[in-house]
Amino acid sequence: MGLNLRAAGRAAIGTCALLCLAGLAACDGALGTSPPHAAPANPAAEGEDGAVVLTWNAVTDATRYVILWDAPASGGTPFGNEITGIEGTTYTHAGLENLTRYRYRIVAETSGGRGPESIPVTAVPGPVPGAVEWAVVTSQAPGHTVHFPAVAGATHYRVYSAATEAQLAGRRPFAPFEEVDAPPLVRASISVTSAVYYRVIAMNDTRIGTGGPVAVSPASVIAEYALPVAGAAFGRVNPDICLDLITATATIDNEVCLGTYTARVLADVGLGDLIAAPRTFGDGRLVDVNGDGFDDLFSNTYTAAGTAGSVALLHVNQGTGNFQASAAMTSLAIGGFGGTVLAADFDNDGDVDLFSPYDQTRGDGALNRLLLNDGSGAFVDAAAAAGLDTNPAGAAFVPRGGHAVDFDENGYVDLLFGSRLMLNNGDGTFTDGTAAARIPAIADNGLRLFDADLDGDLDLLHHTGSVTRLYRNTAGVFDDGTVVGAVAGDQFGFGLTVCDINGDGFEDAVVADNPLPSGGGAPKILVNVAGDLLLSATQEGTAANPDSLLARNDSLACGDQNNDGLADVLAQWGNTYRLMRGASVLSRNIRLRIVGGDGDRNQQGRIVRLVPQDQPDRILTRVVESGSGLRAQGMYDILVGTPWPGDYDVTVRFAGGDVTATLEAGDAKIIFADGRVEDIDPET
Repeated sequence: MGLNLRAAGRAAIGTCALLCLAGLAACDGALGTSPPHAAPANPAAEGEDGAVVLTWNAVTDATRYVILWDAPASGGTPFGNEITGIEGTTYTHAGLENLTRYRYRIVAETSGGRGPESIPVTAVPGPVPGAVEWAVVTSQAPGHTVHFPAVAGATHYRVYSAATEAQLAGRRPFAPFEEVDAPPLVRASISVTSAVYYRVIAMNDTRIGTGGPVAVSPASVIAEYALPVAGAAFGRVNPDICLDLITATATIDNEVCLGTYTARVLADVGLGDLIAAPRTFGDGRLVDVNGDGFDDLFSNTYTAAGTAGSVALLHVNQGTGNFQASAAMTSLAIGGFGGTVLAADFDNDGDVDLFSPYDQTRGDGALNRLLLNDGSGAFVDAAAAAGLDTNPAGAAFVPRGGHAVDFDENGYVDLLFGSRLMLNNGDGTFTDGTAAARIPAIADNGLRLFDADLDGDLDLLHHTGSVTRLYRNTAGVFDDGTVVGAVAGDQFGFGLTVCDINGDGFEDAVVADNPLPSGGGAPKILVNVAGDLLLSATQEGTAANPDSLLARNDSLACGDQNNDGLADVLAQWGNTYRLMRGASVLSRNIRLRIVGGDGDRNQQGRIVRLVPQDQPDRILTRVVESGSGLRAQGMYDILVGTPWPGDYDVTVRFAGGDVTATLEAGDAKIIFADGRVEDIDPET
């Protein structure tokens, strides 16, 4: 480094100029071109392992750049080394000694000479921490806690925050940040109503890591709808692209779902008998029973069996959103205090069947019904032959919540209800798998199977009404359960739902919750923090009926009502509804529609797995919605947050075996049982 390369470079330029004047050499540009008048602005130096990455702003009319550098500890002329002939505005200076400080100035150059030198920048090459694998935010009242995992080689972390996802792009986001030595970061004074985006980047000394996903705080835009109350269910009852409810249609403008609803006049659309006295509505399932592409409506009751005028009904969609009651279903005279209706193709004949369980402890003669579809929407009850018509004695076995899923993955959809796991044998009968799986015998007011920890199997979320427990699955066997989301004081709530409300790839839970003695409240949000469900403050809004039970929240369902890529939560709220629509938007997700070979939406209960190729230990397991939680139904399409970059390997377990595909964030695909993969038409 004793050689003064900087002086030698200047001499070379002078020699070239003289030769040009003498006509003995070809030089860049026209003679007399002026040197740049400005120094490169915003120079930056970033240390990496054995290298320094330099960046700067372009200078007008510059044809190339020169980097002047030194290593002060090595002696020599300050900035006496040169790197010349650089045509871009970034350069990696490689082959350096780690943990040695290097200094740099950038100079713009034309054939007329060099301009002013930039301000000096310094970097120390050395180990660089990897990317933060995940980040998630829980809300307090007020405050945010930003959770993230420790990263090997990190000395501390920068937590950037912004009002939009785009502001956090790049390795060094142009946004404010706070630093913390170890996770988590607590920000104490932020409202639960604020949707704030965060990005955590690991640091090693001054060296910035390679990035990490954007996380957003759970916040909602709350809208309340005075609708006739008939369960909590999302479906598609008319030709537009938006999710409808049983008693309301979504508002659409120029093919855009606005996130609002318009009440249906039930008598005008053929649903006048749905909630007309003496019938008491129990649960409703929006499902296409005749394969015409539009959802029909099956509903059970919540009255004693034998109550005149109160029986299960099937309303067949006429393709316009208008319905006609099926006389054949009405004639079956199915009554009783119904639990969660489960819809799936239980006999694998290509159409959607129905399972409607009932409380048999009331002495009214109610029986469970397994209604097998002949393909046209006509049904035969096969519960007795299947071994499903009766329940064990005792309150623990009263069917309230439920879920249908191919739990043992033999290609046939199984049933979880009333403290029992009934495994489908594929021959019209079911075997009790409760003991082998260690299903807890505890009365429920909502339950759901989901993959809490992304290990590829289905865990069990169980809600008694006052206590919520997570039972983890290992090789098809559940553990003793852990209480989640506990709060002080007496509380109750009927219902729960599971969906990814913040787009981080982990499914979260929302549980009905009403503090006593007032009887009114807001659902509990349990944010999934890398497999642990942590309580997060809920934005309550203003209840139209704040007194006693009229303000309580019960049935809950998830669906992306405005097609923005994040799941919204529908809650029955006393004698009305609330939609808690996500107040944020994330650009990364995959949307899947799992269908039969003819394109019918008849694959309820099928298991879908997505594995990011860059994170093969993360297995995002989802189930096509069949009805779940407690008397509720989420949307049919599967919406999966994809925080990890790169491609995702997707596997769907159909009746005939696995179908695989490779997708990437932003894809919206239909996967057919015959192996085809097509784009989802944005108008459907």
